Amino acid sequence: MNKYNVFFVLFTLVFCNQVYAFTLDFPNDASVKVVGHDLFIDSKQVSIWQVESKMSREEHAQFYAEQWKRNGNNFGVTALKTETVVSKLYDNALYTAQVIQHFPHSIAVVSVSKEPSNSLRRIVRKIEDIPSPSGSEILNNIKAKDGAKYSNTLVLKNNRTISKNMNFYQTFIQKKGFSVEKAQVHPKRTMGVLLARKGPNEFNVTFERKNNQTFVTAIKVDTDI
Repeated sequence: MNKYNVFFVLFTLVFCNQVYAFTLDFPNDASVKVVGHDLFIDSKQVSIWQVESKMSREEHAQFYAEQWKRNGNNFGVTALKTETVVSKLYDNALYTAQVIQHFPHSIAVVSVSKEPSNSLRRIVRKIEDIPSPSGSEILNNIKAKDGAKYSNTLVLKNNRTISKNMNFYQTFIQKKGFSVEKAQVHPKRTMGVLLARKGPNEFNVTFERKNNQTFVTAIKVDTDI
């Protein structure tokens, strides 16, 4: 291959990388917090950031729109009453920015969702599922590993009372060898909390009653899987 051909190949590679490379950037003035990295949510591998900027909601959303529209199709912006959503499908990953106005700043929840890696699949298989009472609607089921800790967060709703939901989870954790540290229901039966522990492992549940339904958030954290 002569020098001209070598130069042409190198130029082509550089040009293609410039056209197709896709990086996740944030505004220069932004304060960025990692909400979660490589979480397992609804069978997807998801990373989430909270981005706070001095820009307005419209300017903040426009930042992602300008960044993401450069890389071909599968791009969209939706302006809703309380938020602006920018989305981009690139290389089998879904990039999403949900931007709200939080005076005097704007806040964006930015996420990247894709098929889980083999390593994440292996981690998820180690994490035990949290059961749900019959008739429950699962709103979210998140599994993650943070250092030596493995966690599962289950969010659901059902028509059972707080007391019946609490009894369900008390029975479950006692069978697993957990000791209940706190089990309390508000006198008005609108809120409740259940805290349990087994050595370094924790199981916490909160309950909220509204619109004739009970919303449950159960979190199990293990360090000895």
